[in-house]
Parts: sequence; C-alpha cells; structure tokens
Amino acid sequence: MLTLSILSLLLGACVSTVAAVASVQTTFSNSVHYQFDTDGNAIDLTSAKIDFLGGTYIWYGLPFGCGEAFCGIASYSSSDLQTWHFNGFLFDPNTPEIQNLCSVPLSGNCGRPHIVYSEQNKNYVLWVNQASPGYLLFTSSNPTSGFTMLQQRALVGFQPPGPFQAGDFSVQTINGAGYLAYSLIDFTTTGASIWPPFNQSIYFQQLTPSMLNTTGSVSHVVSSAVDLVDFEAESPDIFKRGDYFYVSASNTCGFCTGTLLLMYRSKSISGPWKRQIISADTCGGQSNGVLALPSPSGGATSYLHIADLVSTAPLTGTRTAAHGHQFQLLSFNPDGTVKDLNCSPSQTFTVSLIPGSAVPSTGLATTSTDSSGEVAAWTPTCNLPTYQLYQTWSSSKTGTLSEVGVNVAGDNPTGNLTLTIFRYQQNNDFFTPHYVWETLATVNVPPSGISQAFEVIRVPVGKAVSAGDRLGIALVSGSATPMCTLVKTSPNVLFDADTSTRTLFANGPGQVSLRGRGATTPPVVVMPGAEIKWYAIVV
Repeated sequence: MLTLSILSLLLGACVSTVAAVASVQTTFSNSVHYQFDTDGNAIDLTSAKIDFLGGTYIWYGLPFGCGEAFCGIASYSSSDLQTWHFNGFLFDPNTPEIQNLCSVPLSGNCGRPHIVYSEQNKNYVLWVNQASPGYLLFTSSNPTSGFTMLQQRALVGFQPPGPFQAGDFSVQTINGAGYLAYSLIDFTTTGASIWPPFNQSIYFQQLTPSMLNTTGSVSHVVSSAVDLVDFEAESPDIFKRGDYFYVSASNTCGFCTGTLLLMYRSKSISGPWKRQIISADTCGGQSNGVLALPSPSGGATSYLHIADLVSTAPLTGTRTAAHGHQFQLLSFNPDGTVKDLNCSPSQTFTVSLIPGSAVPSTGLATTSTDSSGEVAAWTPTCNLPTYQLYQTWSSSKTGTLSEVGVNVAGDNPTGNLTLTIFRYQQNNDFFTPHYVWETLATVNVPPSGISQAFEVIRVPVGKAVSAGDRLGIALVSGSATPMCTLVKTSPNVLFDADTSTRTLFANGPGQVSLRGRGATTPPVVVMPGAEIKWYAIVV
C-alpha cells in the first residue's frame, strides 16, 4: 500500500515521477448512468466526492433514499471505480444532536461532505456544510467510520457580518498543503427580485497544517467578466494540473436537470482567475468534482469528472434520490484550457489507475447464480401500478433457491408492493386463460419498505429448483403513486415462445380478458428485448 504522504504527492502532481506500480484499467461509458454496490443496490449518493483515502477509492456523500432532508453521510469503497462495497455511515445520523444540526431548515443539511487527511495529527478530517460560521468538523482514524464531531469550527477568511453564509465547498490536499474553495451566499437580495433569490461566488484559501482551519489571505474566484455567472457559482472542487490550480463549479441550480459546468484556473492561489464554460448542462446534471488519477506507469495524471445526473431521476422525491451518475475523463489543450464536456451517449473511454486495496468484491449480486447483470445502460421505468410485471429466467443450477432480489424505487407510495416468485412450464402459459403458476414465495412490502433510491428488495424463497426450471418474479403494486424499476433493452433480442427464457411480460391495468376486434388478443404482452434488474441465488 502506498503511504499517505507519497499518495498526497501523487495526487497533486501532473506527472508522476515514482516507479511504475500495479495498475488496473476501467472503462466508462456515457450510456451507463447507474452504479451499484456488491449487493446490487444502486449507489444512493448526492453531492458526493471520490477520493483516494487509506489506500483505496472512497465515494462518500449524502444518501436520500430514506426520504428525509438528512439521512446521514454514507460511503462506498472500490479498488477499480467499478465495483463498489457499501461501508455504511461515517457517523450515527440519528442522535438528537446530529438531527438538530443537520435536519433543520437552512442548516446546510451537513451537505457537500469532504474528507482530507491530516499528516500532522495522523487522522482524517471530515468537513460538512452546517450553517454559520464556517464549517462543522469531524475526525476519525478511519476514512469510512468512527467520525466524532469537534466543538471547534473551521472559519472562512471572508464572511461579512449580516446575511452571508458559507455554502457549497471543497477541501483538497495538493503537494502536502490543504486548500478550501467555498461559495459565499449573499442573502441580502432574498425576496427583492423574482430571480435569482440570492447571489453567491467562490473564494479560495489555504488550510492550516492540521487541516482544521483556514489560514492566510483569501482569493476571490471571479473572472474578468465579473458577471452573473461568477456570482451564481456553487459546488466547487479543487485540483492542480501542471502550473495551474483549477476550481470546477456549476451555476446555482441545486438538484435540477442540468447546470453550467465552469472551470476556473490560475497559476497562483491569489489569482487572477480565468473562466471557461465547458458544458451548458453538464450532460443533464450537476458537477460533484474532479478526481486526479496518477498514472501507474509514471505518465501524465488523468482527471475524472463526476456529476449527479439529476435528469435521470424518475421521481421528484427528496432531492431526487433515484438519480444516476456520470464519470467522464477531462481533456486539456496545450495552453491549460479544458476541452468541452462530451455528452454523446456513445462516448466511452478507458483509464489506467492505481488499484485500491483491501476492498471486498463479493456480495449478493456479484456472487448470484443468475442475474440481469450489473453494468448496463439502465433506464428508470415507472410503470407500476399501471402494469403488473413478470420477469422470467431459466435456473442455471440445481439446488435451493434461497432468495431473489429486484431493484425498486418509490416516492411515498400509498399501498403495498406484492412480490411473488413462481415456477411455470412454458412462455405460452402467460397467454393462456386460467393458467395457475406454482408459487414458490410471496412477500408484501409496505410503503415504509420502499426506498426513494433503487435499493434491492430481497425475497426469501427456500424452495428446491432444478437446472432448466423456468422461474419468474411478479411485481404488483397497490399504490396510487408510481413505483419504478430499472430496465435495460436490447433491440436485437427477439421473443420466441419456445426458446426465450429472459423475458419481461406485462399485464395492463384491468386487463383480465381477451382484447382486440376479434376477441383473440390476450391481455399479457411482451416488452420486446427488455429486462428489469434482478438476481437469484441458488445454493
């Protein structure tokens, strides 16, 4: 494992000068919007950051699947930015003290969390956005758990008296020194105009060696234009490439479906700063930040931009918990300017990176017997309760079907979701009146059991199956509000009544009798080439 001091040097440098180390290659695609943990749950993080901490890649941020303004700060670990292991919460979010700090209106909801390692104190420092003044601090010896709150706060260098509050921010270590970029919100215009409701612009400052406070003069990150783009800037992040410090940011548009992607750069932390707009809508999302990836071979560092794809969220919900994410490699011109973001769905790229260590790669989904797979162009589809859905497959193994899992999301459903695991004989059974399948298991999931994020609902079965058995999961919603599944569609997959095993059937609302002019059309239809996200475990 690389020591933290060496790693800090690596992450701040444009070109690594250390000897080549072990590497792994990961391919990203603009068509892949959802990432999952090893148990198959969609990554439920908003305003999240990825950092290399404790020898591995840690993705941490705010989950909103619980449906509240603050559900906690959770993290996932990965060795390759592809397979993610859920670590749990950084601290207990349910204590009265934390709820009072993080759940009240205008508190910042302990948002935009950032972790930085203090070489001086040999611990990790968690910064969160929590009202005024400055930022709330936690420390831990572990980057993924055990954080305890400090009574002292990190103060910012410029925060005038009155209605000014430090908002979105980032902390980062570059060449051993810590830096803070924060947006200062000016509420003096609140209620005075239709829009914008307030102004905010970004400030840049160095941290103390302990990483617990700021020090030195403050640089105002504005361009020579000094316009409304500069004064409606939020969600900053920091990285350094070559001679330039960069601050990435978006315009003010929290949790909406597309924001400007800004790139400020300067050769000095005191400015002056030059600005670019490299995307009009960040591919349908909002910027979370940039991860610097030193080359394992000693070549140039890669810079990976990560964004919340809010436009993918099928439900309004609390801060759109069911949204996906996008990873995209940044490209640079010789003069240090950043090339425009490429939002083409066909865009793919491969990155070589130093692998993380000690990350579990096994889970319910990654070791399942049969499944729809994890990496795919998943699309949220909210056709429950409009339809009843039946996803089928053929068991590849003889043994006991221990459980089946399926990803579902809902926004305050009003009724139960009934999941039935069944065995049937042939595909034509779905088109045959009065056919009765063999029920293997049934569960009724109450509204409280439905997450606003695409979490897996697990159905325990415990019944014997044989290789080749035709099995299925039926989803029937009793809610008046929509529930959603994740669906992938392969246009080249044609349905064959005799041979098809992976088929998504659907029954329309109230469709229980023969249809059509000749009264010969069954109410159950095939969703061509479609498959919902599921897994099955046979032991």
